[in-house]
Amino acid sequence: MKHIINIDTWDRKSNFLHFMTYSNPYFGITCNVDCTKARKYAKAQGISFFLYYFYQSLSAANAIPVFRTRLEDKNPVIYDMVHGSPTVLRNDGGLGFAMLEYVDTLPEFLKKAVPELAQVKAQTYLDASQDCPDTIYYSILPWIRFTSVSHPLDLPNTEGVPIFTFGKTFNEEDRLMMPVGIHAHHALVDGMHIAEFVAAFQERLNRKS
Repeated sequence: MKHIINIDTWDRKSNFLHFMTYSNPYFGITCNVDCTKARKYAKAQGISFFLYYFYQSLSAANAIPVFRTRLEDKNPVIYDMVHGSPTVLRNDGGLGFAMLEYVDTLPEFLKKAVPELAQVKAQTYLDASQDCPDTIYYSILPWIRFTSVSHPLDLPNTEGVPIFTFGKTFNEEDRLMMPVGIHAHHALVDGMHIAEFVAAFQERLNRKS
């Protein structure tokens, strides 16, 4: 469910009106997160490391209201919950888009996500029919330890959807690190919100659940 935001009483009113005038209002930040405990937990539980950290990132994003905020006809709305749409490498080598529904528990998430990924991998065409605004776009680049990243944007027709990018894990001393890129619409999200997301994501990666 979504709710219309009253701009006149919104604490982001001045920021929103300012950045909505930009021809390209997106900005991005790249950093590394520590996946050491997350990888060990996923391996011990016999679950996909990718789906484990993907779920934790969605959990962190849903906990921060600005990452559930979108644009509709250039007006802000906020969703009760948002889901994740990652790029998927299909079995034929092509690109696919999956839609992974966020739910409150990891087992329920995995129950839906595993068959969805298998179905998309088996496709022979790019299907974007499930694209919707209550989503976070994910780019998965497990072959590259990137230090910066950019994305094609459908401006001015974006809906304020954030883009998360995950790269190739690497060892740093005794830790397993992973590059993460976060792109967001500046009328809806500020740098401090991205910092809040990174902290929430890292906290979840350190959990044993």
